This record gives sequence, structure tokens and C-alpha cells, in this order.
Amino acid sequence: MAKTISFVKGKGSLRHNNREFIANNIDEARVTWNTVYIQKPLQEAYEEIFGNAVSEYNAKQKRSDRKIDDYLTKIKNSGNNEKQFYETVVQIGKRDDTGVLDENGNLSEAAKVARDILDEYARTFQERNPNLILFNAVLHMDEATPHLHLDYIPVAHGYKTGLSTRNSLTKGLQEMGIAPAVSKSDTETMHWQERERAYISELCKEHEIEIEVLGVDRDSYSIPEYKQAMREKEAAEAEMEILNAEKIEVEAVIANMDQDLEAGKKEIEEQKEILEDINTQISDAEKKVAAKEKTLDKILDAGKPVEKEIAEIRSQVSDVTSFFGGEPMVKLPKKTFEKMLSKYRVAGTFENLNRQYAGAIEAKDKTIAGLREQISSLKSKLREFTDFVSECGLMEAFKEFIRPKSMKEKLEIGKQKSKEIEMQKKKLTVISDKKHDIAI
Repeated sequence: MAKTISFVKGKGSLRHNNREFIANNIDEARVTWNTVYIQKPLQEAYEEIFGNAVSEYNAKQKRSDRKIDDYLTKIKNSGNNEKQFYETVVQIGKRDDTGVLDENGNLSEAAKVARDILDEYARTFQERNPNLILFNAVLHMDEATPHLHLDYIPVAHGYKTGLSTRNSLTKGLQEMGIAPAVSKSDTETMHWQERERAYISELCKEHEIEIEVLGVDRDSYSIPEYKQAMREKEAAEAEMEILNAEKIEVEAVIANMDQDLEAGKKEIEEQKEILEDINTQISDAEKKVAAKEKTLDKILDAGKPVEKEIAEIRSQVSDVTSFFGGEPMVKLPKKTFEKMLSKYRVAGTFENLNRQYAGAIEAKDKTIAGLREQISSLKSKLREFTDFVSECGLMEAFKEFIRPKSMKEKLEIGKQKSKEIEMQKKKLTVISDKKHDIAI
């Protein structure tokens, strides 16, 4: 029985591909049947691919505003429809001819062969496509039909201005020898898919799997148009299987997103309360420190008139002749002497107070330092949470969650996917109508 080969543009849901959560179309008991070829964080992959080029570019810039802090973010915010990465889903056959399970619930023979072909295709992908750098690649055997999720970053080299190495699908494909686009319906991506189809078709032939859809005979003769309609119908049906699976995945992503956002909102509220409490403590501590500093200033100011008093006392001192030798003696009025004793007592009190205030200030400084460390730790946790939301692709949804504008926007991803599926259904309907007209 002839089978189809499907190359479909995936949504690039890395968390789903890596089974960080389980959608309804997944048999959790068969997750261990999957094969992971590479799982590398996107940020890490960008640093490995573009890090040197970014460093060389920044070193040449005299103005800091022209330097690139994060190339991944720059691509995301470029506004030129550039994508941070691309995903291709590859599948051989359909549910009815290449289902993973047989009638007894065991791995079917057809699925074993498809798995082996897809495995060889995945392991040789990077060698054939040096400008499409894989950072995440998984073979799924826990859904209805064996299929590959290949996530890659397109890379082009040799630019004379700007970055010498860049993210560019068009230039990257051309650099691999793919023919340039002729029109919107005849692009580099289509030419590349044709080449990849040819390669995987040869693998299928080696495993004695027929790929080309031959159509059917009618009244002992064949009709070319009928064959073409059947071929397109088979391909459309295979793509529909993948798209329906993608739709389930998107719905699961949205549901999981809502859970993550709800948990994230609760965590942020808790951290805000802690942060507000710490800020209050710091404010109180700073007020106390300011009050102590003010008191110390008064003490210091109080000491300034003493210099005048010392000068006055010195003017009243007179030397006394010592008849027995030893240390020289002086005499001064008794009233002045009593005043000096009083000042001495006050000075001792101030000295004790000063030591107390100094100890209090030191303790408050330690308290403030500890509080500042707590603030730094909390801010770090908030950054980690923000990075987590960003890595999960939930940042825009999170911003929408805390600053809601429209519930319609929140479901935009799901609606967009549903729109793609509806377009495929219309395509299938047109093909079926064409088949019917020819049969008549």
C-alpha cells in the first residue's frame, strides 16, 4: 500500500515536544517510546551560534546604543517577521496505514518501519542541512502516528556589514545550494522540502515502502487529473492528521498557560507583600538612623563652645613655684575648678551616650544590610520567574494577564491555529469535489 510523506510547519511548542506537560492526544504510558536527539535551551543555542559574531560586532561600535545586548531578543522584536526558530513536523503515512499500535495494542510493524526511517532521517538531518542548526529534535511514538518534531535556527554567513553571521532562512537555504525563490508559490522553502522529500523517499524505498500515489483506474484506463486529485487528497488528509494533533497541542498549551499564569500571579502577589513589608522595615530603620545621626550632630555641635571655655580657663591659670621639685603645679580660682568638674561629669555622660549611639548605629547598619540582601534575593527570584515565563513563551500572555485588554486576544493563538485547520479542510473539500466531478 502506497504511503504519503508529510512536511508540515509546526507551532514550535517546545514544552509540549519535550513532554513537560501531557495533552489529551498523548498516551502517557508510551512516552518512554519517544527518542530525544537533542534538547538545548534556545538562549544557549543562540550564544553558541551567534556569540562570537555579536562580540566582534560590539567591539567595533563606538556608540553603546548600537551594541547588541541579546541577539535572541533582537530577533524577537525586529518587526521584520523574523522568527527566532522554525519547526518542521515530518510524518510517514497516516493513522489508518501507519498507526503506532496494532489491533492487540502492541507496536505495529508499519510503525516500526516508519520509526526506523524517521530515526535515520533525523540522525542525518544536520549533516545534510549545515545551515539549519538543530537545538531540539524529538521522535514521538506516544501519539497516533510516528512523527518527528525538528526545531532549528537558520544561519547565514559572510555579511560585510552588521553581524557577519545572522539568523536568515532565505540566505541560509541558498547557502546550502537551494535554488532561489521564483514566486510566492515557488520559494526556497518549497525547493528545500522537495529535496528532503526525495531523500526520505529513497529511505522508504530501501525499506520497500511505496510512496508515490498512483491513483486508480476507471473502466480499464487511467485519468491523469484523477491521479493528481487523489495524490493531493492523500497528502491533504495526512497533513490534516498532523494539524489536528497540533490543534490539540495548542489547546493544551493555552490550558497549561492559564494554570502557569494563575500560579505565577499568586507567587508574585506573595513576593510583593514580602517586598512591601521589607520596604516598610527599611523605611523605619532609615528614620531611626536619621534620628540618631541628628542626635549625634547635636552632641558634636554642643562640643564646639567648649573650645572657648578652655581658652577662658587657661587665661585664669597661673604657675605655682614647686619647692620639692617634680611635676610643675598651677593654681586657678575655686569657682573655675568646680565648673571644670561639672563639665568633666557631663563629658563622661556624653562619652557613654556616644558609645551607645555608635553601637546602635552599627546594629542598624547590619539590619539594613541584611534587609538589602533580602531585597536583592527577592528581586533575583522575581527575575527568575520572569525568565521562566519568557522561556515558556508566556510573556505576552502574562502581560495580558496582569493588564487585560481583551479576552479575544488571550485566545489568539488557538484561533489562529483553528483558522489554519479550517483552510486545510477547505482544501480537502475542493480536492474531493474535483475528484467527484472527474468521476462523473
